[in-house]
Amino acid sequence: LDVVVAIDTSKSMLAEDIAPNRLARAKLAALDLMSQAKSDRLGLVAFAGVAFLSCPMTFDDAAFRQSVESLDVNTLPQGGTALAEAINTAASAFKEGDNYKILVLFTDGEDQDSGAVEAAKQAAESGLRIFTVGIGSGEGTLLNVRDAKGRTEYVRDDAGNPVMSKLNEKLLNDIAAAGNGFYLPLKGAKAMETLYANGLAPLPKSE
Repeated sequence: LDVVVAIDTSKSMLAEDIAPNRLARAKLAALDLMSQAKSDRLGLVAFAGVAFLSCPMTFDDAAFRQSVESLDVNTLPQGGTALAEAINTAASAFKEGDNYKILVLFTDGEDQDSGAVEAAKQAAESGLRIFTVGIGSGEGTLLNVRDAKGRTEYVRDDAGNPVMSKLNEKLLNDIAAAGNGFYLPLKGAKAMETLYANGLAPLPKSE
């Protein structure tokens, strides 16, 4: 299988409704997935307001691991969460060939750009199958960041109100459905085993 892992590095991924925070959990889960995907080729897309292929398709686990571990919320300077662009960037990362093409999307689903479901449909038509992994809680949490002196302060919107960030499960379900995959919340130690066993393992492997 050819698998692109896309990880949301937007500021909302600093939310601590999942310990230690959403991004740290996403990175651990991506490495869990790597350990399941022994014979598969892996690539990595980082996305916030834009998306970027940070590790092209490779069998080299060390290169993939290094790319995952180096991600942080400053990887991409542009704020926001562009899920459609993440899907399109992933779709263009696959090499030609007859391998099954898989995208595993790690995000809280807070999307500022509403074309994600349409992008998923188009990608599915070209043979891409999309699985979404939701990170965060439905209740959500107020977003805070640490300043240079280590003090915690709330992220505020243009009106000065603290920003609440919550997991958007409906959107992630819709993207997965459009992409012929399924949605899975990142809960418990076995989430990536479940994803691999139910989503990826049943697909035929090519030589």
